[in-house]
Amino acid sequence: MEARVRLVVGLLLLTAILSLSVPLALTLADRRTSSLAAERDRQLTLLAEQAASGDATEPVGRYHEVYGEPVLVVDADGRVLAAAGGLDPAASEAAEAIRLGLVDDPSRPLALVLPWTTDDPLRAAASTEGGEVETLALTRVDTARAVGDVRRSWAVLAAGGVALLVLAGVLTRTVSRWALRPVHSLEETARSIARGDRGAAVLATGPPELRELVAEFNRMVEAVQRSLDDQRHLIADASHQLRNPLAALRLRAETLRGHLRESGARTHAGLLRELDRLERLLDQLLSLARAQEATTARAAGQAVAAETGPLDEVVTDRAEAWRQLAQDREQWLSEVGEIPPVTVPRDDLGQVLDVLLDNAIRYAGPGATITLRVCDDAAGLRCIVADDGPGLPADGWSRATDRFWRGSAAGEGTGLGLAIAHDVVATWGGRLRLRLGDDGRGTVAEVWLPGDSRGLRQTDKEPR
Repeated sequence: MEARVRLVVGLLLLTAILSLSVPLALTLADRRTSSLAAERDRQLTLLAEQAASGDATEPVGRYHEVYGEPVLVVDADGRVLAAAGGLDPAASEAAEAIRLGLVDDPSRPLALVLPWTTDDPLRAAASTEGGEVETLALTRVDTARAVGDVRRSWAVLAAGGVALLVLAGVLTRTVSRWALRPVHSLEETARSIARGDRGAAVLATGPPELRELVAEFNRMVEAVQRSLDDQRHLIADASHQLRNPLAALRLRAETLRGHLRESGARTHAGLLRELDRLERLLDQLLSLARAQEATTARAAGQAVAAETGPLDEVVTDRAEAWRQLAQDREQWLSEVGEIPPVTVPRDDLGQVLDVLLDNAIRYAGPGATITLRVCDDAAGLRCIVADDGPGLPADGWSRATDRFWRGSAAGEGTGLGLAIAHDVVATWGGRLRLRLGDDGRGTVAEVWLPGDSRGLRQTDKEPR
């Protein structure tokens, strides 16, 4: 915006300067041309009169010495009375000028002298007696000095115009920067908020029209940041504060086991299952809050600390941890392909793999095959968990990472696992994508981490 303002002002000022300086420059050139023509006409008339009254050889010689121009004086019959400088009366241009001058045809106006003029035109003046031409003086006017004068005057005009443009540019830049300073501050603060940073207050400077806008924006930012902080703290504090009452509730429920009648055993077992589910929900809410804090910190340009370890150890450890559960559900869990020798954020990637393997085992169904594959290329690292189960509903592929969304109302999950995995992956600048299998069956969960992720680097181990 500031550049556009300066451009518009500069174009308007340039137009104004040109509309004034061009006519003035032409006027100066015309004045110098008229002065040159008048001076030569006066000198030539004097030479013609001197030739009519006597010998003009000496005046003609002095004229040539002073002005450096060839000069020629002829009588009414065209005979040469005096000459200097080698002007040939027989030349076509000189002969035509002599013919017109002897019939008392006034000299044509001298062509306008401009900075690029190179021609030396002929100029004539006559002496008359009783209306008849007695003598005619002819010269080739040297315009070099006049051209130099015009160049200097035009140079002064150009320098003045450029100086005025520069001054106007400086003033325009100063005023526009002062006027738009709140706008730039608003832009920077909005950009920092979009990155997840808190953002500093906008400077309430500049025109009065913008100060009220700045004040309202600062109040809005403060309210939004306070609301976001309260929301994050509420999730984390609620998860922490509910743990003790929930533990006490579980302890009391466990102590009731020996005092229940047979008819209440089923209700008691359902109570314990719901307590388990509530505990998992609180753990996942706390994990989600931590993932969001880490994502916000990374978006704001802050370093995210994490313990790193070899990728093969992370993958092997998580696969072994879930293999027995898969076997209990009559499923086959296997690792496919070589694991590249890189180090990764151990806990974060392990948490993501736990979510993906848990979902695959939970929903793929009995007899399903689950594969875990890792590959590395120039773009980054990909971890893929695929199964040949029933997959997701048609509207589930784009909503699977939404919080509390579950593909089936009868499912055992809380709807937070994939949301947590999504935020953890986003912390490292990666992405999580779920899609249908290549053969049109099952679910493929793909985690991509960029090659320049902090904590993702080559190790000295050979591929497994």
